[in-house]
Amino acid sequence: MKVYVSNLNDYSYCPMRIYLTRVLGIRPEVSDGAMMGLMGHFARRELSLRQCRLIKRIDGHDELRNSLLEELEGILRDMQFIYKNKLYNIDVYDYIQKLRRELQNEIQILSKKLCLMINDLGVEEATKRITPWRVEFFINSENLGISGRVDKIMKNPGIVPVEIKTGQVPEDVWLGDKLQICAYAMLLEDKLNSNGSIDHGLVEYVRMMEERPVLMTENLRRSVLRIRDAIIDILDGEVPERCNNDKKCNSCVYKSECFDI
Repeated sequence: MKVYVSNLNDYSYCPMRIYLTRVLGIRPEVSDGAMMGLMGHFARRELSLRQCRLIKRIDGHDELRNSLLEELEGILRDMQFIYKNKLYNIDVYDYIQKLRRELQNEIQILSKKLCLMINDLGVEEATKRITPWRVEFFINSENLGISGRVDKIMKNPGIVPVEIKTGQVPEDVWLGDKLQICAYAMLLEDKLNSNGSIDHGLVEYVRMMEERPVLMTENLRRSVLRIRDAIIDILDGEVPERCNNDKKCNSCVYKSECFDI
């Protein structure tokens, strides 16, 4: 069975997530809070993917901020069509009103950071710096037994995978995020860069407007393959142990189904 890159992150949170979702096929009901988080993820991700085209046509902080706010309105309008399969049969209006207020504050920070970059590098170089070579690039490797869709690939000049994260921001990089970005690097090496290695990737925490580097160490690569094998065992019918972390369990959307097993 195929292992998806996102499964590595799920496994690092709790191995039972793999069993519940991929073996039992459980899809829990989405609470209001979870729906806000989901839509916030979609909107922040779209804003990250689109910002490179905005800085080419602006002059100054106020103009950039206004362009970002205008782009936000387009994202909020288009979101229900882009992510129709995930937002099907959901009245998104109330969520959008709350999300607009939340993201307007974040755009103030984003516009300042982009202006500082433009002032430091110039428009042309700043545009190159944030313009991806590929976006939402699907990769499947029979050699690795893993497949996934990397959010962005930068080329400057080497290949650098970028994973966009919209949730809570850690002090460093979450282990699950490290595993994901390492898996993408390994997939890209297998498919695009067979004559050389990718030495690092980036995790973009959009709430802080920060890109944090992750080195592709031998130990991290081993962890990707070890967890891949553990996931395959689960898909073959092995029931894993719960993580037994009260904080994780209490906030988990699969809590009721998990403890019924």
